[in-house]
Amino acid sequence: MSLAVQFQTMFAMMAMGLVLGMNLDFYHRLTIRSVKAFWTRLAWDLLFWLVQVLLVFYVLLHVNEGELRIYIFFSIAAGFFIYRRYGRSPFIKTMELGFSIVRWTRSTIAALIRIFIISPIKFILKLITSSVMIGITISGNVLFFLLNLLIFPLKLAARILIPVFRRLLPQPIITFLEKTFQSVRKRVKKWRIFK
Repeated sequence: MSLAVQFQTMFAMMAMGLVLGMNLDFYHRLTIRSVKAFWTRLAWDLLFWLVQVLLVFYVLLHVNEGELRIYIFFSIAAGFFIYRRYGRSPFIKTMELGFSIVRWTRSTIAALIRIFIISPIKFILKLITSSVMIGITISGNVLFFLLNLLIFPLKLAARILIPVFRRLLPQPIITFLEKTFQSVRKRVKKWRIFK
């Protein structure tokens, strides 16, 4: 391996150390609040480090065909410590700004969906429900009015004929008919036919 390739490898691995530090902070920011169970956390950590190793090896494969030397590990460590010393604070501020922009965008989109889609649908459903209930109420009132019109001649005939029947029929039959009429009237009164 030539000296130029070794320098390229060293700088590429320093850059990978920087990337590794950024990925680590980003991973901790994503998982520190959402993943709390021990075994789930362990599985995510193993997966994260496996991806980082594959990423480093992929870059190493393109730079020097995958040859491992001791200075490669020192270069990764140097890049990681340079990131920790100088780059971590601005990266975390930028990352938090990005997360707050994403949160704001998500809440804005949710509010717009609520205002322009969900609220009109609710309003239309309430309007339809109110219209149906008003229609049912009006139809019921018209039906009860027509029923009262049909029953009115019977009521009139009953007022005329009841005194005649009271004189002609014996008292037990009159009592039986009155009780029957009262029970029927109580049941029918629920539908407001008789007042």
